[in-house]
Amino acid sequence: MSLAELPTPLEPTRGVVELVGAASTSELWLKRDDRSSPVYGGSKLRLLEHLLGRAVEQGATDVYATGAVGSNFTLATALHAPRVGLRPGAICFPQPLTAEGERNQSALRSRARVVDIAHWSLLPLAGEAQRLRGIGRRERVVVLSQTGLSSDALLGYVSAGLELAQQVAAGACPPPAIIVLPIGSAATSAGLVAGLSLARKVGLWRGPAPELAAVRIAAWPLSRRARVLALAERALGRLAELAQDGSLALSRAELAPVTLVTGQLGPGYPHPTPAGTQASELFARAGLAILDGTYSAKAAAHALELLRSAKRGPVLLWCTKSSAPLL
Repeated sequence: MSLAELPTPLEPTRGVVELVGAASTSELWLKRDDRSSPVYGGSKLRLLEHLLGRAVEQGATDVYATGAVGSNFTLATALHAPRVGLRPGAICFPQPLTAEGERNQSALRSRARVVDIAHWSLLPLAGEAQRLRGIGRRERVVVLSQTGLSSDALLGYVSAGLELAQQVAAGACPPPAIIVLPIGSAATSAGLVAGLSLARKVGLWRGPAPELAAVRIAAWPLSRRARVLALAERALGRLAELAQDGSLALSRAELAPVTLVTGQLGPGYPHPTPAGTQASELFARAGLAILDGTYSAKAAAHALELLRSAKRGPVLLWCTKSSAPLL
């Protein structure tokens, strides 16, 4: 289902570079996935295009997104599911709530059926309970997850990597030496690795592949390098199957380099960090009030460290959190 306004733009940020005191030759670019929709943007939308499309294909009447209280995924589902004729619901487990999380949860409860559970381990039982209740109401309920993703669902993020390669090839941005983004479930990171690796394979990306710096915002086991690479391989294997072209199933040695950055995690998910707060304030001073303390601010803090070190070429920060106002 087409939900996002793509391609999302690339923008230079000279104001941030100057405020951080980086060398005049330093470059920081933004991939504005935060602007992927005026309804609710961010990187979740690329995933939902496939998840909601599959739900419609299956004849669903209702979808229940699963996630922690205040999650972006559950809210994004609640806002976009009605656009394709689906009634939204959410199954939420507890987590410490930030101000951003409280706003998300308040907006979610006004737009979707919300089922609260005591612990994430109860998600399978809660999901099955909603499916059975749906049968009793003559509804077909599909439960959506960010963790148990099919290879097809990752194709939205593979497309994101190809999208960036096309923009770079068209001169919209210099080839970044490093791409910085937060990593939670690893889906975005894996898809980008797959897409960028595929772009090199087919000659769309010239020169060395950019390094993906995945900034951990959640604990092991979801946020780990091995998971990123395994998911990327699965996505490319599925693409090769769909295209009936075995050469697209790249080996792990052919994948773009990935570094897992652990120094910005702080007390853990979803707690903000001093470095992330400073990054948010600096971006806001530059006219870019687009960071949240749980995800994007921690990634931005690492991007600023790279700028201060002046040891790398152009840095690209992938903006994953929606900046659309909640109406």
